[in-house]
Amino acid sequence: MRLAALSLGLSLLALPVAAQDIECHSSDVFRIAVKPHAEEPGVQIAVNTAKTSDATSCAFDTATADRVIGEAGDPLWFHTLAGNILVLTRSTGPQGDVVVHDLAKGTVLLNAPSDAFDVSHGKLVFWERSGEANAGNCPDYAEHQANAMGSVIAVEKTLLFADGTVTASGASRCDATQ
Repeated sequence: MRLAALSLGLSLLALPVAAQDIECHSSDVFRIAVKPHAEEPGVQIAVNTAKTSDATSCAFDTATADRVIGEAGDPLWFHTLAGNILVLTRSTGPQGDVVVHDLAKGTVLLNAPSDAFDVSHGKLVFWERSGEANAGNCPDYAEHQANAMGSVIAVEKTLLFADGTVTASGASRCDATQ
């Protein structure tokens, strides 16, 4: 009985991703299909321009996609699609990165260690982990330590989608980490 259950469990791992596992997102410029990796954390994203894809269909097909983003071993996760900007996160745990693609230019605008960000009005405002904290630069350091957490200094930055520039606001904070 155990062998049959194990065999059934292993065969389920080998099944292809079902159509209902595909997420579809679109903007006025791009249509994307997002599917989870079969045996690893993260997703792959098939990118098509609105001109080359049917507005009513959603299929993940690497052979017909204009571009595919996400490889096995790179735990990317979909966050949002705004026009030609694709915002992803990369993580297998509490701390991760924010990754921003300009799909029209085929470039990565940002790949930064950040867990806290906001996308609005043509920009991404994010808190980038920039250095380790200590009792001298983090008012909450002792509390974080007492709760078995680490501490990191994060600085506020803004990425403008129009030209890809990143500027720092000058604000910083101390965040708890695991």
